Amino acid sequence: MGACLNDHLKRFGGLAVGHEEEQKRYFAEKRLYALQIETTDACHQGCIYCYAGSTPRESQGLTSDEIRGLLKDAASLEIRAIDWLGGDPLVRDDWYELMLYARSLGLVNNVWTSGLPLKNKEVAAKVHEVSEGGFVSVHVDSITPEVFAKLHRGGHPHNIDTVIEGVRNLLALGKSADRMINCITYTSAQGPEDAIKTMRWWFDELGLRTCLTMFNPAGMGAEWRAFEPGLDEVQQVYTERDRINFGDDNISIAAMDTDKYYCGTMATVTFTGEVTPCSVIRDGVGNIRVTPFLDIITQHLDTLVHGKLHDVGNLPDPCNACVNNAHCWGCRASAYHYNGDADGLDPKCWLIRSAGEGAPFHQST
Repeated sequence: MGACLNDHLKRFGGLAVGHEEEQKRYFAEKRLYALQIETTDACHQGCIYCYAGSTPRESQGLTSDEIRGLLKDAASLEIRAIDWLGGDPLVRDDWYELMLYARSLGLVNNVWTSGLPLKNKEVAAKVHEVSEGGFVSVHVDSITPEVFAKLHRGGHPHNIDTVIEGVRNLLALGKSADRMINCITYTSAQGPEDAIKTMRWWFDELGLRTCLTMFNPAGMGAEWRAFEPGLDEVQQVYTERDRINFGDDNISIAAMDTDKYYCGTMATVTFTGEVTPCSVIRDGVGNIRVTPFLDIITQHLDTLVHGKLHDVGNLPDPCNACVNNAHCWGCRASAYHYNGDADGLDPKCWLIRSAGEGAPFHQST
């Protein structure tokens, strides 16, 4: 499998499949490359730490007209990709029509789903169609039924097999494993051994790499702050993520789930209309139901893309001297929720601790 690594996987967690250099250019120009749109808060996974507070039935969501307006605005800004979030975007009745409309505007669709709807072969075929040129993310925190049941309201460990069947449906249709990922939200309730076992299973059995998201006490997840993992376990599980995804012990994006080129060229519109730098940062700089989206972008783009951090010299010490800062700048959501500053230090990065203890922290070249 290691010999099959594509350039976009070697580029340390980037998600602009096949368009890495274009995304780097957008980063240098401090422009939006991707727009995340949370179309609904409905989802059938029942994750107990969910920052969106998702339940099987929608209570909040963007209207079809609001979403179509956002897609038009995205095209006018020359945004390249739409990341469809929820909840689970595939539970909307009009998800297919909306994604077709995005494609008609020249936008690439990236679909972040629980994976449960993909068991339906007709749904899988439509997702395969609309995600051409983009990626599909599914969500199985643990491959161990007992651990999965503990992490989800109502248990339902059979959902593991449901998602796996859905992934196999996409693979059978020709979706490359390199354009699919399994997303894990890492919490202390899971533990590093099970997270590593799960990441290994997805890679070894189906060829999927892992988007490893750090638990943040955001939104509805705030009541579950006991799920916050300690630094030693973070180092253990994220170091193994690096080995699995990148095949190199000397490469790390630390406790980030994607590289800085994704985070630094992206904004989110939540299912309540808030415009934020990240779906895990729920506090917005404006709301599309009060202020036109294009006006919000004009006024707050620098905040949304963490503009000052695009210059590595502006990264907080010791990140500004880290060997990894060519592709990593720490998780901005963790910096916000655990330290109170979205442009500050990411306290979940063990390399910061190592630097403080006098361990090697090499200058980036």
